[in-house]
Amino acid sequence: MISAKVFARIAMCIMIVSALLLGGCGKKSEEKKAEETMENMLKVTTGKDVEVDIQGKDIKIEGQDSKAQLSETSVWPPEMFEDVPKFTAGKIEHVTKTQEGSNQTFNIFFIDIEGDALKKYATTLNEKGWQTQLLDMGKGGMISAQKDKLGMNFSFNADDKKGLLAVFSAQ
Repeated sequence: MISAKVFARIAMCIMIVSALLLGGCGKKSEEKKAEETMENMLKVTTGKDVEVDIQGKDIKIEGQDSKAQLSETSVWPPEMFEDVPKFTAGKIEHVTKTQEGSNQTFNIFFIDIEGDALKKYATTLNEKGWQTQLLDMGKGGMISAQKDKLGMNFSFNADDKKGLLAVFSAQ
């Protein structure tokens, strides 16, 4: 299993390469060079070989026992666990998906979130059988929730109307 420190390094590499790619014109030769650079950075960081596949605004990383995917998309992930209700009170900016063994994580980044959306989503989760804790901080807040082997954290900042929904399984 990857340690938190190594995972943070991998995430940083992904963000650096994505920033370079998403700001560019996406030529195939640039993608290939970025793939090689990222593979080398990850090998130095983790000591393991990985395959990086960049196609336009999507990045996939696959190692011996783990996978990660970063996509600039406005679509709810079709592979999302069926017990997770779709959050519709904001626009999806991008999605990351990681898998290590049987554990999966989805991070969905939202923009233009409506003011009372967090409370409404907590209510929806409760109605679907989730155990929730809502922390309302006036200009934002956070939901922590659990249902069986699924967990989630949803943080929201009312000033910039942005939020992050992190959903994870511990299968």
